[in-house]
Amino acid sequence: MKKKNRKGFTILSIFAAISLFTVFVLAFSAVDALTAYYGEVIEKIDDTTKATSRYLPIDFKHQYHQSNLDISCITCHHTEDEEFVAGTPAQCKSCHNADSGELTYKDSMHQTCVVCHNKELAAGKTPPTECLDCHTQRD
Repeated sequence: MKKKNRKGFTILSIFAAISLFTVFVLAFSAVDALTAYYGEVIEKIDDTTKATSRYLPIDFKHQYHQSNLDISCITCHHTEDEEFVAGTPAQCKSCHNADSGELTYKDSMHQTCVVCHNKELAAGKTPPTECLDCHTQRD
């Protein structure tokens, strides 16, 4: 009887090991697929923590700002002492405003949405089409 239990345990252990291996392979494949789809690993910007915000988390591409626009990390992520501190939240509106000549914060958010929505449409998916699908109505 003990040999039968050992055989069952061995089979169960092998199955568990194969399952874990499969999960890791799929997880790394998903990261590779996202990188290939978006051209880089993306970061979510969650601007919903501000009481006045109407925006959902959006995909932010560091590489675009760093490589295409030649903006360094310290430009956006600095303290009052002009010192780079990892994790310091960026103040997007300091560049994306009506006086800067750049897209306003609102327009840059919408441009990001349009790009993503077009990718969803091209993939045969249906992205949100109404403003209130993304923007919650305020009292």
